[in-house]
Amino acid sequence: MSAAWTTEVYARGALAPGLAWFVIALATVLFVAGAIAALGRMRRRDALAAAAEASVTGAPPSLVEGTDVVLAGTVRLLAGKHVAVRVSVHQQGAESERSGLWTYTWTEVGREVVVEPFVLELANGQHVVVNPPRNVDVSDALDQVQWHDRQRRTLFAELRPGERIFARGRLDRSDRATPGGAYRDTQWGWALGPSGGQMLLSSEPLGQGMRRRAGFHRGAGAIACLLLFAMQLSLGLFYGRLFGETVTETVVDKDTTSSRDKKGNTTFRYWVTVREQEVELSNAAHMVVRVGDSIPIRVGSETNWQLGSSATIGWIHAVILAGGSIAFWVYYTGRRARSRPWFRRRLDEKGDGRLSGPPPVHGGSAHP
Repeated sequence: MSAAWTTEVYARGALAPGLAWFVIALATVLFVAGAIAALGRMRRRDALAAAAEASVTGAPPSLVEGTDVVLAGTVRLLAGKHVAVRVSVHQQGAESERSGLWTYTWTEVGREVVVEPFVLELANGQHVVVNPPRNVDVSDALDQVQWHDRQRRTLFAELRPGERIFARGRLDRSDRATPGGAYRDTQWGWALGPSGGQMLLSSEPLGQGMRRRAGFHRGAGAIACLLLFAMQLSLGLFYGRLFGETVTETVVDKDTTSSRDKKGNTTFRYWVTVREQEVELSNAAHMVVRVGDSIPIRVGSETNWQLGSSATIGWIHAVILAGGSIAFWVYYTGRRARSRPWFRRRLDEKGDGRLSGPPPVHGGSAHP
């Protein structure tokens, strides 16, 4: 048997079969995982949106101990308390000029959260004591500003007494509490605490935000499925060779061509003729093969074949598959982080122009 038969020979630019399988498996896993993650998050947010919408459009949900619920009601302070929840976001401003164009940034440099137990009065008159944790998410407008100077400011969001809000958490039995005002000496039977370590309090209908987030994840899941489908289509010829057969063919000719670029550099290319077609080899493989040798080829059909005994793909194809699957995850995780509401991300802002600075004195600085 010739040396060419005992030495595996593949076309120039073809990956080793094991590496090709690794790239294909990696890209498949990343796309499938992306679709499952995105569509799973979409489903959970759709369910949360439905629960939130039901709490508003219908009667308040039945209060069952140990369940995760979305409640809508009015904020009432407990006796001796002066705040329910207040979030303070401290920002540092900066501006820069380039070619006559100004840009500015506001960078979050700190965040403070003040929480106290408060009472949520439901539409049917039931009262639930809310015990927000320190990491509570507060979906409320940052509509209050305190200016320290032109480059330092603090934004505030606060849930106020009498404000109608939506709360998502886990329901449990509560001890006796004494609320302020007309609710003094009332016996409370229920308390809302964090679910899985998290609680969300919102002055905006939760269903709207959840539907928007569900739509984002739905789009990402659709992109992952589309890319997975396109990937499988691109591998059609590979699968044809994979389920084909290995046969031997005779090398009927060898050739070397050269070309010179504008800088005088010479590039050599190495060819063998098999099945009346020229196939480019690497220099090392070209040195091994001799005219008249029998070498293995993997055949899927008369027009779909390649050198070597195992099906493989080219390195350009592999780069597209691996790069595309990694790029999807970079896009998805990046967009997911950047599109989160302000209370779940670092609050940094950028814009064109110069820092606006504090308003005139007669406008007043807002401070809670």
